[in-house]
Amino acid sequence: MEKEVVMKEYEYTDKVMGTELSVSIVCNSKELADELYQEALDEIQNYEKCFSRFLPESELSQLNKNKKAVVSEIFIEVLIKAKELFQETKGAFNPLVQIERLGYNKTFEEIKNKEVKNIETLPKENKVATEKKFDEIYDVDFSKVIIDQNLSKVILLAGQKLDFGGILKGYLAEKIAKKIKNDYEKIQGVIVNLGGDIHTQGLDENNQHFIFNIFNPTNEQDDISVKLYNESLATSGIYKRVWQNSGRKIHHLLDQTGTKNPAVDVLSVSVIHKDGGRADAYTKLFLNLGHEEAMKILGSNEIKFIIIKNNGEIIKKV
Repeated sequence: MEKEVVMKEYEYTDKVMGTELSVSIVCNSKELADELYQEALDEIQNYEKCFSRFLPESELSQLNKNKKAVVSEIFIEVLIKAKELFQETKGAFNPLVQIERLGYNKTFEEIKNKEVKNIETLPKENKVATEKKFDEIYDVDFSKVIIDQNLSKVILLAGQKLDFGGILKGYLAEKIAKKIKNDYEKIQGVIVNLGGDIHTQGLDENNQHFIFNIFNPTNEQDDISVKLYNESLATSGIYKRVWQNSGRKIHHLLDQTGTKNPAVDVLSVSVIHKDGGRADAYTKLFLNLGHEEAMKILGSNEIKFIIIKNNGEIIKKV
């Protein structure tokens, strides 16, 4: 008589990319789970070395500084994905938008309890003058970025800097989860949670779909449960990453001009999609344009979402 195979969920946590990493691997061997987690952590750390804007020697930092570079294959892959999502969202997601111009030029832990200043000194008394000053030194036209895939070469113009923070964690969570699940037959299920951007593959130790609670910032005791199966869940909101800039509250999401926070009544958006980068980018679309305008762009696109408005109203399509 064959011995019954018992599946168990092995959980791991770490800190990478300035955020929390959580990985769960459902299999019948702790040794295998340990090995796969270490491989996943190594890969995520390699992406951090490539894409961190806080590491001076990263590929991203060097390109932003020198305005041209021959880059790695993974850099080109993420850049092409970003361009695709920029076009798909009509510019609501834009990797040229630079949050560092409003003071987010260090890790959030370093700025969250401090008054910060813009990198450039901006006139405070005149909104029009402020936006004009931005226009003179700030170029968010992604069509001007030159991408030569054959030579793996990227060229930016003056006033342009790339930042992939809007899609990288969702993109990478999917990539890592699929690699673990698809490379090993003994793996029943995987969760990769990279700073709240989640991707799942397979089933939990009880052969059930993985279940997650979405935090409701208007009522902290009223969480919303969702089931995921081979899907990504990306959540973004304007209530957490907030700091003071020249006496004003600023959050980490900027509008399509890249100069100010969007004026919409959306507090939090969670998007469920099979594509992790796409789920991440779509949250920016809803937060930038609001529910109705975002849906005009998305149309019949395969998407599920939960939107929480400032007044506590919840709009769901799940």
